[in-house]
Amino acid sequence: MSNHIGIDLGTSTSGLAYLRPDGNPEIVPNADGERLTPSVVYFDGNEEIKLVGSAARDGGDPDRTVFGVKRRMDDPDFVVTIDGEKWTPTEISAIILAKLKRDCSAILGDFEDVVITVPANFNELARKATINAAKIAGLNVLRIVNEPTAAALYYAHSKKIYGKVLVYDLGGGTLDVTLVDVDSSSDSYRILLSEGARHLGGNHFDEEILDLYAEQYRTQKGGELYTNEMERRRALQSGEDAKKMLSKLQQVSGTVGNKDRGLARVELTRDLFEGAIKRLLTRTVMLVEQALEAVDLTPGDIDHVVLVGGSTRMPVVRRTLEDTFGFTAVSCGNVDECVALGAALFAKKAAKVAEVCNHGYGTLALVDDPETGKESLQNSVVIPKNTPLPCSISETYATSEDNETSIEVDITQGEDDDPRYVDIIGRITLQVPEGRPAGCKVKVSYSYDENQRVHARVKDEESGISKEIQIEYKGEGVLSEEEVERQAAYLKKLRIE
Repeated sequence: MSNHIGIDLGTSTSGLAYLRPDGNPEIVPNADGERLTPSVVYFDGNEEIKLVGSAARDGGDPDRTVFGVKRRMDDPDFVVTIDGEKWTPTEISAIILAKLKRDCSAILGDFEDVVITVPANFNELARKATINAAKIAGLNVLRIVNEPTAAALYYAHSKKIYGKVLVYDLGGGTLDVTLVDVDSSSDSYRILLSEGARHLGGNHFDEEILDLYAEQYRTQKGGELYTNEMERRRALQSGEDAKKMLSKLQQVSGTVGNKDRGLARVELTRDLFEGAIKRLLTRTVMLVEQALEAVDLTPGDIDHVVLVGGSTRMPVVRRTLEDTFGFTAVSCGNVDECVALGAALFAKKAAKVAEVCNHGYGTLALVDDPETGKESLQNSVVIPKNTPLPCSISETYATSEDNETSIEVDITQGEDDDPRYVDIIGRITLQVPEGRPAGCKVKVSYSYDENQRVHARVKDEESGISKEIQIEYKGEGVLSEEEVERQAAYLKKLRIE
């Protein structure tokens, strides 16, 4: 049994890798012989079975098929209802993880301890949901690691890439840009910064093709290409297939349609496709520039750009990066697998990786405005974004009113000063003695662990009263600890293929 196992729980596909005795990571295929498993779950209506992967994707009933649930891991209210039963993103992700665990155990032997990757911009809720999904699947998460960090480890290991490295990770649903300083002498990795876009990836390129197909179909047939979700997904799949072919060909053709208006021949050129996604590619360049500027670097300071994610196979992506940096980005071959492979390496090399937090955390406080001389409610950041992990930072504030008996501290996630543009993710209420004047000191302490989960503590300095909490969320899509345990017991009995 390997002690070093990494899992890439992806938007489009998921994979598991382990570290061989010779120190090299290797992908473990699923029971269907596939190196990567499509992150799709099909709920069969005739028997108690959940299909995962290619069989689920080809199930044919969109009302019973769940795609891309990873994009909803940070939505506390999202649930999928099938046959009157509600499924949260955590539970659906657990089914995918259970498939990987059961299939790969046949090759590796039984295992529980794993490293799981997430997008660099995953917030507190999404990270917790991922950990809970693993618990339900019977896995023990040693660490949550950012996907670009895992990929950087794999590139350094396999391609001997050192220096200042920009990891460009364009997957099915997200874009992450991470800057890593890789030290060849000590084999250590210092993350300088991670920036990400939650809704920018291959799925969005597919939607652009779908629009092009719909326009051609409308011209030829005088009606809509799809009128229901099943027809839409079939056309979307045709567009995705065309996108992959356009990475090698200049022009492709295909047939799309529906039973009411019939089929139509559609044409797609590489130039037409690249024109349709130009604005999306511009957003990726802006994110790269934003990341470099944040750490006072220029493209000329970067030694290597490495490619991660299936969408980086598109020639236009590689040309765009070459235009930005002046040299060719490095590809590891199968850019879909390098995150899982890097996660297996991380399981052994975690001590040599210095991560940074990808969100700022603070509290709402009354702050003097130097221009107006008046107090205004602002977001006071306690832990700035990109602070090295793990960390613990404190700030001291003062009560604003006489005779306060209850102190409320709102815990915020975000970097903006304006409270309208940050998320309130928790609240600590502290009961204090009566009869106190305004100006009593209150110490707010936040700690950020290696899995990028935050803990908060508030202490009234005068009375010594304090309270500490770990952030909890509420919503229909959020599971309690009891629900996690109950679902784990249920999943053990569930047939997953």
